Amino acid sequence: MRHRIRAAGLLIDQDRILMVNENDGEWSYWVPPGGGFEDKDGNTRNTVKREVWEETGLSVTVGELLFVREFCEISRGIYHFEQFYMVDHWQGEVSLKNLEGLDEEVRSISQARWLTQRELADVEVFPPQLKDMLWGKLDRHDLSIVHLGYS
Repeated sequence: MRHRIRAAGLLIDQDRILMVNENDGEWSYWVPPGGGFEDKDGNTRNTVKREVWEETGLSVTVGELLFVREFCEISRGIYHFEQFYMVDHWQGEVSLKNLEGLDEEVRSISQARWLTQRELADVEVFPPQLKDMLWGKLDRHDLSIVHLGYS
């Protein structure tokens, strides 16, 4: 079984979160911008910086680690380990232009958009805890790390 480490950024602007839409033509879902760790990153905070830049065109300052999630994708023989970091600051305009020329997996991103908590309720989101648990933690100013479990 292969292992994949993924790191994503949680960009929150009042009651909105920046998400990217993964769309393979048959299945569409929303995730925070992020992706797989690469050797050149050195650490997962740098993975967040690189991936958010590639997927949204924004330069970011990465904050605290908030969520950890792991799951096995048996059909592809991959064990996934994901980390979700708060993003403290960002600069730039949201754009998909940096996706041009990247590999096929990244090109499945069809849009990057700010979604409200209410809008999240009506779409498929991964991890699903972003629909409710995230907002409760933010309301309480709770930056403790939460393990989202196995699936």
